[in-house]
Amino acid sequence: MLLKKLIERIKNSIYYSEPTQQDIVGIDISHGYVRAIQLTKIQSQWSLAKLATKTINRTNQDQATVEKEILRLLKNIKLEQKFDTNNAAISLPVNSAIVQVIQIPYLDDVELNVAVENGSLWESSINIPGDLSEYSIFWQVVKRNQEKNELSILFVASRIDEIERYCDLVRQAGFDPLIIDVRCFALRNILKTYLDSEASKLVVFLEISGEENYIVFVYDNLPFIYDIFVMDLDADALSEGGELLTPDVFRRIGSQIRSSVGSFIKQSGAPGIEKINFISSLPNLDLIFNGLKHEIVEFKLEAFNPLSQIQVPAHLASRVESEKNISSLTVAAGLATRRLDIFGYFKFVTAVANINLLPNRQEIIKQEEDKVTTSSKISKVALITTALMLLLIVTYNYLLLSFPSKAEIDALQSKSLLVEAEVTKLRTGYVSYRHWVDQINKQNEKVLNISFLQQLPNGLYVTDMTQKRKDLSEISVKAADPALVSQSINLMSNQFKNVKLLAVEANQEDLYQLSKITYRVE
Repeated sequence: MLLKKLIERIKNSIYYSEPTQQDIVGIDISHGYVRAIQLTKIQSQWSLAKLATKTINRTNQDQATVEKEILRLLKNIKLEQKFDTNNAAISLPVNSAIVQVIQIPYLDDVELNVAVENGSLWESSINIPGDLSEYSIFWQVVKRNQEKNELSILFVASRIDEIERYCDLVRQAGFDPLIIDVRCFALRNILKTYLDSEASKLVVFLEISGEENYIVFVYDNLPFIYDIFVMDLDADALSEGGELLTPDVFRRIGSQIRSSVGSFIKQSGAPGIEKINFISSLPNLDLIFNGLKHEIVEFKLEAFNPLSQIQVPAHLASRVESEKNISSLTVAAGLATRRLDIFGYFKFVTAVANINLLPNRQEIIKQEEDKVTTSSKISKVALITTALMLLLIVTYNYLLLSFPSKAEIDALQSKSLLVEAEVTKLRTGYVSYRHWVDQINKQNEKVLNISFLQQLPNGLYVTDMTQKRKDLSEISVKAADPALVSQSINLMSNQFKNVKLLAVEANQEDLYQLSKITYRVE
């Protein structure tokens, strides 16, 4: 059974292998915290594997000191959690990225790629500060309409030096950053843990975190992002809470949210919104959520739980329950769903779920592809070798158990000789018996064969006949002419032995002569 399963696994590995996805650690460095999450996926069920949250001490510290603190926390997280992989996905703040949906005249794939490679497409369709070479750019076609001569392209860009600043911190901690996403899109990626029917609906995320405040709508595969302006005093109130969180703070923020919703509906043509998913990294989540919910009564506002569709194992249940603000884990969890698709087999339909701003990502992906390919080949060779070794062991044990001993072989040989002698004896007897049967059949044929009577001459008829196998046979005939009897004897001598005239009896009344002839049938 084990060998059968192993052979089946080898067949599947060789003939039915698909490019596999690798787990990744989602790392969120923002708003005074470092959060790291690893998820695993078996079929359609996502499960929480690792979870870590550390607070960054930003009090009276310059940027260099803060980055050293972040590095220390990242190293501690890696040491404590013992992740199954070093591959990491990290996010950039929304305000450090340029996100636009560009509308251009329709181009086929060849024309589009040429325009992108020579830079003419971006120079003619978008204005960005500085030189294009200073940016890492991700783009993807999200809509094509050849009849209307329209092409919609999602354009996302961020400065390479800004990206490298985050990557260096992660690399120094021992991780390997392979995916760079934008925070607002990382939020949306958490919907990969939901059913497809839910993930495909209009999605709205509102983040109010003091430092970063925005609302993002994903509708018909297109993102609509609007800043929520928060004054410095209101940002301080949100962070500190207490008496500073007055109704006026929520009134001002609520006004910004209403304006953004109106702009989205007008710009997108959407019929309306069902609900707003609220997240925040601030400790006063309940106060902020309740204040906004009381202010924005025309919209359904829900505090988002990123782990609602994720299985939490028993040993992590208490750790999750200790989180005072579960919505703050959304970005890290969303990043953790970005399982590495090295070969591009599992293409995402939605561009906002597929963003990667990592510089030189094609080269890095090629390196990962080579690693996976080599690892796959080694695994296949190991599987085949193991199967052959197992087959050899099974065959050896079978021979060891089933092969006879010398004594058994000698006994079998003795039995074989006896059987051969018996067969020879039977074969000789059979030949002798067959010869006897043949002889008997021949004799029977002569005894039973009286066709010779037809050869007797006319004028002579048989009155009596006795056929014997081992003694003389007799035939009595009547004939008017004795010459006919003599002629009959001559004819019978050609077929039988010892043919003789035994007796002659004359009958004067009817002028017939009765003769008795003897002969031997052999």
